[in-house]
Amino acid sequence: MTPTQTSDPALYWSEALAEELLNFLTKRLKCSEVAAEITHETFLRIHENAESNPPNNARAMAYRIAVNLANDYQRKIKVRSRFNAEIAPGFSADSYPSEIPGPEQIVMAQQRLQALQGALDELDAECRTAFLLQSIDGLTHHKIAARLGISRVKVHRHLMKALAHLALRVDHGH
Repeated sequence: MTPTQTSDPALYWSEALAEELLNFLTKRLKCSEVAAEITHETFLRIHENAESNPPNNARAMAYRIAVNLANDYQRKIKVRSRFNAEIAPGFSADSYPSEIPGPEQIVMAQQRLQALQGALDELDAECRTAFLLQSIDGLTHHKIAARLGISRVKVHRHLMKALAHLALRVDHGH
């Protein structure tokens, strides 16, 4: 495979696989919104891993990632319900010094931001809005669907399209 083929999410991810995972996770977690978020995270991880290590069986890899993420989520919920998180006595924001970026990091961040803005501008308005509502406003698939007057499946498709486009344009500088 050529480098451009391995980074193409369509080789490892399909709408059918996304729907299959979403149904599996919804049944397992009893929450469609968490299932949608984990399905989304699974896509991101497959895309990241496929670049350096293309999977032989993308479906098996997707399920392994999704089950691990679901287990992590369930473990986190169990711990949170058992213990109320409290801020440690003596904790202070001053305890952790911030790192001020140097000029090179600032320029690189500005260039990446410009590339991201350019890639966002290339998306159609509904796709871009769905992506921004999730990424910036933190809305769930359900809330995005309600706000835009579209189905959750359509929201999911918009987010997958946006992520694939942004990954190709921003990460690879195309």
